[in-house]
Amino acid sequence: MKRSIQSLAILCLFFVGLGAAAQAETLKKRYTFDYNSATRSASEAKAKKKARKQFLADFLETKFSKEIVTSLAEEIDIALDPPEDFLVNFEVKTTKYNDDETKIILTVEGEVDLPAMVSALVQNKVLSFGERPPKVMFIPSSRFDNPKAAKTMRALVYEKMKQAGLQSVAFEGVTEITSVQIKTSPNSIKILAKQALQYGADYLIYIDPETDNRPASVGGYICDANFIYTVLRPNDNRILGEGVISQRGSANSQMVAFDKTLDEAAPTLISQAVGQLYQSIFSDSDVIYDKKQLKNQIALSVFFKTSPEQTQAIIKALQAQGAYVTLGVGAGSDRLSLETTMDVLDLYNFFNDTTFTTDKGTKFKAPSVGYGENTLDVEIVAPTAAPRKPRPSSAPARRSNPGPSAGTKPKGIVCNLKGSLRAPGSVQ
Repeated sequence: MKRSIQSLAILCLFFVGLGAAAQAETLKKRYTFDYNSATRSASEAKAKKKARKQFLADFLETKFSKEIVTSLAEEIDIALDPPEDFLVNFEVKTTKYNDDETKIILTVEGEVDLPAMVSALVQNKVLSFGERPPKVMFIPSSRFDNPKAAKTMRALVYEKMKQAGLQSVAFEGVTEITSVQIKTSPNSIKILAKQALQYGADYLIYIDPETDNRPASVGGYICDANFIYTVLRPNDNRILGEGVISQRGSANSQMVAFDKTLDEAAPTLISQAVGQLYQSIFSDSDVIYDKKQLKNQIALSVFFKTSPEQTQAIIKALQAQGAYVTLGVGAGSDRLSLETTMDVLDLYNFFNDTTFTTDKGTKFKAPSVGYGENTLDVEIVAPTAAPRKPRPSSAPARRSNPGPSAGTKPKGIVCNLKGSLRAPGSVQ
């Protein structure tokens, strides 16, 4: 199936909403296919194969916009072939036929392995988290019976994230002992968020085991364990996903019994936790495109600020518009370096039309007082005051950027995390 890329970027929300459920979502569908009663077994097998493929396509339509599924249909189909690799517990519940046995009706039920699907889409250049992918930190509770088990778990989580092009943040440098329980400690979320923010993490996966490790009547030990995972956004202390995986293991020693329990639980635990992480990232993203937008590099000078909070308010407002902002200091002004899809005219109008508010509730304006080819000057004033510097007599001209040539068009979907949701250390 050939795709036809639309002119410029197609803006569309990637995830319909924040999925609070585990990543392996159960779907039930009914499909009707052509059927040949003369070749019953072969015809039924062919219908079941089509059902698996259609089931995966229907799942994608609940996650991607219709435009993306259509325009990148061929690339998605290639990346997710064979569909069996991404289906969990797929089952044909009922099989029926129409009266003249020319149609077969299959009712199917199954689950989709979202982490595996995302990894395949990334590796085949269909999906990208952008030039600055979110940073993710994994913290195991100090209640892990074996420190080596905690590191093994982290390595497995990191491998999943690496396959999807995310940035991992190591936890060895964390100085505080982490043994909090999310559901019993009112300050536990803040404790975890503080540790993650120290290292500039945009997201956090925390795993805490509850274990009952006891002697077995036939010798050795039995370990019953609940592995409780939490997906957290530390920038606003918000829990984005939770789950519990229960498992039993037995061995000659307590430590080995726990390790066996963890080994059995790890595949499901990682799949669900990382799946919820992906859902959170996509839900927190502004838009995606079927090609990259061209970015403009613009130097912004902010004159006559009276407090650092004013510059921070401007930075947050620009990040909310999708700009990547780097702060510097110049003589008589703050200098901001912007990487943005807006040109100078867009920014000129944005600053003239916007009233900014600091975290302390103070309102101010920042009208444009000068511009160049890739520069813009603004001056901070009270909402009803006029700037000291003279205003330009006319607005800057619109710059037209040529689109990329057909040979350089990227095929991948770009997913950009909202700047306002990034950890503070990620945007400085």
